[in-house]
Amino acid sequence: MNREIWKKITMVLMSAVLVISLGACASEPEKIVIGEGDWDSNAFHDQVVKVIIEEGYGVETEVIIADTAVMISGLKNKTIDLALELWADNVPTYPEDIENGDYVKLATNFDDNVQGLYVPAYLVEGDDALLPDLKSVQDLPDYVEYFTDPENPDMGIIYGGPEGWSATAFLHNKMEAYGLDEHYNFKTIDSGATLNATLASAYAKGEPWLGYNWEPTWVMGLFDLVLLEDTPYSAEDFADGIGSFPSVDVQVVSTPEFVEAYPEITAFLKQYTTSSQLTSEALAYMQENEVEADVAARWFLQEKQDIWAGWVTDDAYEKVMAAIQ
Repeated sequence: MNREIWKKITMVLMSAVLVISLGACASEPEKIVIGEGDWDSNAFHDQVVKVIIEEGYGVETEVIIADTAVMISGLKNKTIDLALELWADNVPTYPEDIENGDYVKLATNFDDNVQGLYVPAYLVEGDDALLPDLKSVQDLPDYVEYFTDPENPDMGIIYGGPEGWSATAFLHNKMEAYGLDEHYNFKTIDSGATLNATLASAYAKGEPWLGYNWEPTWVMGLFDLVLLEDTPYSAEDFADGIGSFPSVDVQVVSTPEFVEAYPEITAFLKQYTTSSQLTSEALAYMQENEVEADVAARWFLQEKQDIWAGWVTDDAYEKVMAAIQ
C-alpha cells in the first residue's frame, strides 16, 4: 500500500478514536459526592442541597451513607466531596484537619443544638400549669410525687436513652452528683424510638413526663417541650455529671478541590445556615406525614423560600422553583 495513502488512513482512524474518546468523556456527568450520617436531620439537609445543586446548578450529586469516621476519611482521601452536618466537636482531629487543609469549613449549618432533661410545656407554662415553679434540674427533688415510677411508687422516674450513649453515661453521673438517685430511678431505654414513645404516650394524655432528649429531632418539632435549666457548661466539671451539655457546632465542610472546582456552588454553601428549630420542624413534617427526607426537602423549598432564596443566584432560584412545582 502507498505510504501516503496509509498515512491518511492512519490519521482518519486516530481522529475517529479521538472523537469517540471525547464523546465518552462528555457523556460522563460531573458528580458531587455528599457524605451522609445515619440520622434524619443529615438526610434532610443533604436532600435540600441535592435539589439545589442538581436543579439550580446542573451538577449531578450522589449521597453515600458514612459514619463520622468514614466521612472524615472520605474527605481526606477525596472520595467524599462535601458534608452538610459534620458535628465538629465530635471529631477529635477537627482542628488539626482544618489547619492541615484536609478539608475546609464553608459554613455553620446550626450551632443552637441543646440536650438535657425535658418536661412537657403544659406542666410548667401557662395559667393552668401544674408545676409552674419547676425551673431547673436542681428543683427536681421537690417534685418526685408528680413523676412516680410505676414500678416503685416511693421513687420518681427519669427516662434516659440507651446504655452506651455518651449522654446516658453523663446522666448516670449527674444522678449521683446532684443526689437525684436518692429520689428518682434513672430508667434507660433500649432505643431513641422507644424513649420517644414514652414521651408521646404521656403527651397524648397530658400526663407528667421527665426525661432526656435533644435538638434537633422530630420530637422537638412536634411536641412543645421545656429544657430544665442547669448550671452553665464547664469542661472541667462535665466528666462528673455537673452542669449543662455543651452545644456543638454543626459544620458544612468540603474538600479544597471542591471549592476550586465549583466556585458558584461553594458561594451558595457558604450561605447555608439554618437552626435546630427549623431542622426539627422539617423532621416533624417527615414524622407526621410519614415521608422521607427528599419529600421534606421539597416541602422546605416550597414553603421556606424566604430562608433559602438569598443563598443562591437568581438564575439558580428560578430553576429550582421551576423544578419543584
